[in-house]
Amino acid sequence: SVYFQKHFSRNFTDYLAAIRIEQAKKLLLETEADMELIAQQTGFSGSSYFIRVFRKATGVTPGQYRKEFHQEPV
Repeated sequence: SVYFQKHFSRNFTDYLAAIRIEQAKKLLLETEADMELIAQQTGFSGSSYFIRVFRKATGVTPGQYRKEFHQEPV
């Protein structure tokens, strides 16, 4: 943990959450999967925890993120 903090300027838990959030963003935009499935696929214990962590990291809920950034295929 000390090594990770020293070299990456964040703890491992925050680093892992950031990776999971980035993957979740991708799934939100590229699939129609529901929040529970995305939570499972990205390693969160449940959809309510996933939504809470996502909102803390991005400032919006996963549903709001999907609505705001999802673009229909051309």
